[in-house]
Amino acid sequence: MKTPRELLLRQHQEVSPKLDAIRAGVVGAMARPSTPEPNSWRDFLGSLRWHLAGWSVAWVLVLILNIDHSPSKVTMTAGGEAPPPQQIWASLRERRRLLLEDNQGPVVQSPGVPGCRSENEAKVTAV
Repeated sequence: MKTPRELLLRQHQEVSPKLDAIRAGVVGAMARPSTPEPNSWRDFLGSLRWHLAGWSVAWVLVLILNIDHSPSKVTMTAGGEAPPPQQIWASLRERRRLLLEDNQGPVVQSPGVPGCRSENEAKVTAV
């Protein structure tokens, strides 16, 4: 009795020369040195077109989602009156006090609005 290997080899014997010719053609084509094509900016940008299109779509989507659609948007105009610095300092101190209360931390009073440097007394210690 013949083994399966012998049966397969005998059955495919007539195809073997055709396969050898195909192999020789492929190996011969691989052995020939190919001439490198010169790279240009157009080729480089052409390879990036899908990437650039994807990034463009992503940025457009980000810009669309960042548009504020609320009608009651308050903007300060150039001619508008700004609050005085004392009011700003008072609101900042109050906000700090409220934040410290919310965090159950000790409430420490700030010394107040700083004055001019020229009004500060120079402390000189003699040794």
